[in-house]
Amino acid sequence: MKANFDVTPHLEDLWRYGRVLTHNDADADDLVQEALARALSLARGYDASRPLLPWLITIVRNTFLTGVTRANAEKRRLAAYAMLSDHLLPPSQEHSVELSNVRKALAALPTEHAEVLHLVGVLGFTYSDAAEVLGVPTGTVMSRLSRARAVLRDNLDRSSDRGQSHLRVVGGRLDGSQ
Repeated sequence: MKANFDVTPHLEDLWRYGRVLTHNDADADDLVQEALARALSLARGYDASRPLLPWLITIVRNTFLTGVTRANAEKRRLAAYAMLSDHLLPPSQEHSVELSNVRKALAALPTEHAEVLHLVGVLGFTYSDAAEVLGVPTGTVMSRLSRARAVLRDNLDRSSDRGQSHLRVVGGRLDGSQ
């Protein structure tokens, strides 16, 4: 790594730019963290005769755009899967409306919420295993999961005829125990 490669003076500027892109403090933290990891891996290619901040901003932007592209592709895959699953096994009439509401509520979730719910709630990953898969700290997984559950609950409450869904969103373990 080159001696001129000190990102510390630029952290606040990078975070503010990340906040502009993501509209969310936590997502800006995650974006800047991921971008800085990429920048460090690319540090040998950095031309020290050029200003560092524009180079770092470009990496933050490219990291964001890559994430958006991946999220959109994942959303399309999830939507296609949800449409297929409706036809695979028709539910009983009683539960048809509730399951339809759940499908719609899940499809409305941002990708980062849907994936953490799937990893922890459906697949039963531990928080640390989900963090490893997502490449984020365990605390971030816990925070995203909490937000995802709240958004899902709100989406279900809005779509339910009775105003409140009976679905409970559970799952996840703090440690690796089964």
